[in-house]
Amino acid sequence: MIDYFVKRKIISQIVLACRVRAGEGSAVHKNRTSHGLVFNCKGAKTYTFSDGSSYTVRENEIIYLPKNSSYTASGTEPGDVYCINFQCFEDAPYKPFVQCVRNVDEVIKAYQSAEKAWQRVMDGREYKVMSSLYKILYELYRVQSVPYLPKTKQDLLKPAIEHIHKFYTKELISVEHLSSLCGISANYLRKLFETFYGVSPIKYINNLKIKRAKELLTSGLYSVSETAFNSGFSDISHFSRFFKENVGVLPSEYFEQE
Repeated sequence: MIDYFVKRKIISQIVLACRVRAGEGSAVHKNRTSHGLVFNCKGAKTYTFSDGSSYTVRENEIIYLPKNSSYTASGTEPGDVYCINFQCFEDAPYKPFVQCVRNVDEVIKAYQSAEKAWQRVMDGREYKVMSSLYKILYELYRVQSVPYLPKTKQDLLKPAIEHIHKFYTKELISVEHLSSLCGISANYLRKLFETFYGVSPIKYINNLKIKRAKELLTSGLYSVSETAFNSGFSDISHFSRFFKENVGVLPSEYFEQE
């Protein structure tokens, strides 16, 4: 299905890009007027369609909602969702599907970019949102097209992943050290990371740092300097530059946008 959207380029129009916060929005939808790709930020949600089929969407998964479909959405845990609605040149009777996301940070960034562009009602916003939508489709396409990493190879990465999540805010982690923990070469470690996570080990670490910084800033409980320190940065100037390069705004401006 993703392959069809990407290769045929059948998306004709953007209808909406938004973030629906927990507790908002309608649970019952009848005869959707457009197609939709919905990213579930937290918890699990079940979509029950009029034909009796149901799909459960967990955290960091995307569900495709076809045009003309009718369904009820219910959740076991409150959580926000991002949504992009669109029209296609060909309105074939597509079926819903759920797909996991590997490169979560890139997908969230694309949804956020689409939402902000749509809210600004600026000239060319459809092109901006369209480009974000194709980034999301590309990430989903990569999950399907990149060979699955066998469990034995996933296990090879476990020492590196555990070390990263334990120490990414406390020390400067090198690829060489991670590869030594796994008992493999640095080049092979990079290859396994690219295959399974879609990013390099350093990018994986940086994504964690940015995610942590966003959480601290959004809480409103930490200053920029405290956020930098608690996200693994020892230099505030470097943190500010790094944050802006990856998020698009300075840390001091981020909380104001949320």
